[in-house]
Amino acid sequence: MTVLVTGAGGFLGRNLVHNLLDDGFAVAGVDNFITSDRRDMVSLAGRPGFAFAELDITRPEFGAFAGKLGQIEAVYHLACPTGVPNTGPLAYEMMTTCYEGSKAALEIARAHGAPALLTSTAEVYGNPLVVPQSETYSGNVDPLGARKGYEEGKRAAEALFAIYHERYGVAAKIVRVFNTYGPGMCLDDTRVIPAFLKAALSGQALTMHGAGGQTRCYTYAGDMVNGIRLAMAKGAPARAYNLGSQQPVTVRDLAGLVLRLTGSLSSIISIDRPSHDHDSRLPDTTRAHTELGWSRGVELEDGLRASIADFRRRMGLGEEHATGRETAVRVA
Repeated sequence: MTVLVTGAGGFLGRNLVHNLLDDGFAVAGVDNFITSDRRDMVSLAGRPGFAFAELDITRPEFGAFAGKLGQIEAVYHLACPTGVPNTGPLAYEMMTTCYEGSKAALEIARAHGAPALLTSTAEVYGNPLVVPQSETYSGNVDPLGARKGYEEGKRAAEALFAIYHERYGVAAKIVRVFNTYGPGMCLDDTRVIPAFLKAALSGQALTMHGAGGQTRCYTYAGDMVNGIRLAMAKGAPARAYNLGSQQPVTVRDLAGLVLRLTGSLSSIISIDRPSHDHDSRLPDTTRAHTELGWSRGVELEDGLRASIADFRRRMGLGEEHATGRETAVRVA
């Protein structure tokens, strides 16, 4: 039997595929690389038990590919374009992937009598007015705002998963993923940790939005994959589980930490903050802890050290490398 993973070319998808393969599963992955990088798939090249197809899950070829896999044991649905800079240009693709793609993934799960898991997001809470955010909080989301394609798309996907459980009996699980990082992040990723690491190691300025007082909670990829696997195994259908760190960190403090750990001489500069930039993220993970037995294991400094070593290796840099040259980079 085979486990199907959509979005297998993304950062979290690749980590999940490696984890499943390590546990002896046969894995079939799909991705269209709309916001991921084909070059990052090299880590999976030639791994026994892994089959991959480059395709769009909103199109008929997804079903045709799945139809050739034999019995499917489980469906992990991670596919969706990502990145704050893409929320405008790719809003349509985000929405259609979240609805049409989710429907296609659920139909495959339904046909095979298999459980399906959706990686939803902290973005379903919008710019939260409640701290921390529990799964019962309905959020502060603008359906016509700058992030509408991603935020509303993920909310629609959650609703669709719940409906497929209620109407068709699909064991449809949902996790809400908070900021994830770790080795293997795309070198061109615009999200804050990879952007900061690349800038610091290149001697460029670390660019933050506004004064950098926004808080985020960063979770190491291995911990996140563990939570996803536990949710698939133990999570109740049509019930969301927050997965994220309980350690809030401001963007400014993150920049300082990256500079200290890299030994970089780069400066920190500020640019205008977008109006849609969210103020805070802090998940209430009580449900995941009590029902799944999940908790974060890797401390931020340890995870950043591993990520820095990985970036240095892939950028071809020595242990100490910083020029102090100032060039603005985009930060999400």
